[in-house]
Amino acid sequence: MEIKRIAILTLGVGAGNSRASQAIHQALHDGADNVEARTIDVLDFAEPWFLRFYLYPYWLTIKRVPWVRRKFFEWRYRKRLRRVAPDWLFRHGCRSVLARLQSFLPHLVVVTEPCAARLAVVGRRDGWFDAPILAAQTDFCTEPIWVRDEIDVHCVGSEEAKRQMISWGVSANRILYCGVPIDPSFALSFDRVELRRAVGLHPNRPVVLVMGGGIGLAPLDAIIQSLEVCRHPIQVIAVAGRNRTLRERLESLRGQVALDLHVFGWTDSVPELMGAADLLVTKPGGVTASEALAAGVPMILTSPVPGMEESHLKFLVNQGVGLAAKELQEIPALVSGLLDDSKRREALILRARELARPDAAYVVAQVARALLEKATYIELLAAPSPASGETAYLM
Repeated sequence: MEIKRIAILTLGVGAGNSRASQAIHQALHDGADNVEARTIDVLDFAEPWFLRFYLYPYWLTIKRVPWVRRKFFEWRYRKRLRRVAPDWLFRHGCRSVLARLQSFLPHLVVVTEPCAARLAVVGRRDGWFDAPILAAQTDFCTEPIWVRDEIDVHCVGSEEAKRQMISWGVSANRILYCGVPIDPSFALSFDRVELRRAVGLHPNRPVVLVMGGGIGLAPLDAIIQSLEVCRHPIQVIAVAGRNRTLRERLESLRGQVALDLHVFGWTDSVPELMGAADLLVTKPGGVTASEALAAGVPMILTSPVPGMEESHLKFLVNQGVGLAAKELQEIPALVSGLLDDSKRREALILRARELARPDAAYVVAQVARALLEKATYIELLAAPSPASGETAYLM
């Protein structure tokens, strides 16, 4: 039996792309003895100067001058720019990444982030590997940087993203609406009372989950402080991720705020935490929002990163699965309003279930296997997109 090697190439800045890649990795191995998947994070192997030149300015503008980041995103979107840096930057700054791809000899490369996609395109063009490229996007909207002739198939997060790709000249036969890849355990049904007890929460008091600031882009401490004026005796769960400084700041709030506050760092129990929550306050990252849709937890969306997350916020609000808080001061009123209005909260939950694609990672894995097994992917791409509420499996 021939082992098929699949490389998953990502850039794990923030937790979203890493979680999506991990979900695809797991899905590729489930029930497939002839597949060997390997995840390669550009962040782990790129040259330090590449990260300083390519990545650090991105974070600096977001934190210091977000309006510059917004204008740059709008400009490259309006101009339909397919690249924002020369190929030589990737060719020399990520040579170790390309060498790892070459030694792995992949039969297929899956990319989950635009920089990783660009690197894969350069790598195949320069002869580091000879295999199809599958792009698994982790956003509800998309941008022209994904439009590359060398990418064989695009798995996108929404019908809106598919329409955008088509408008930029990508053949509809190369685009599949699969959803954003997530761990399917977010869609599991939990006994909320028992789950809350297990987490150390009161079983009958409302629970608000606050997350999205693991790399310091959402002011979780300010959000928590704002919740003091909520009309309900809420319990607050705060997830700081791997940001130790943020976790220490959140821990210091206990005893200072009139809230029942529970602080977590990095945890694999986010599906359970969402299952225990009545509401989620978060910035609108594609992966986190997709997990919330699968869990059926209403979202209050705030502090979007300029650019794509602002597009996400509009998309999610227009889809009727979340509410927008333009200012932090609006959050307590939105929380209180949803806790008071069970019908509105149930409507958000119902719509979230309709829009959710908890099997997205397995759909992407199935597309990947089909690309490996077929001499041509014309038959694969002829399959219709699923209707709302139907499974997206192709075979």
